[in-house]
Amino acid sequence: MDIFCIKAVSLGDLEKVLISHDGAGPGSGWFLDKIVIKHKEGEEAHEVVFPCNRWLDEYQDDGKTERELTANKHGSSMKTFLKGKSCFPAIVFCTIVFAV
Repeated sequence: MDIFCIKAVSLGDLEKVLISHDGAGPGSGWFLDKIVIKHKEGEEAHEVVFPCNRWLDEYQDDGKTERELTANKHGSSMKTFLKGKSCFPAIVFCTIVFAV
């Protein structure tokens, strides 16, 4: 499993994300478990999970290398995970979890 963290500006409440790759090179496909967005604004921070559990591979699954994912807003997948003071007004951390 590989985990990538990307720091970005706040985009507000996300409901969908689009993820893809160009399929260039041999063995370019990969399995995407989920995308986790951690958004911290002021004293509160939230975590939004975009489950996928599919291949992005032209030779696996349904052959698609692009997926539109919808936020899982049920249960504990979208939750407040931190309360405290922040040095930054808005920080977004995106964690992409996939198996190669």
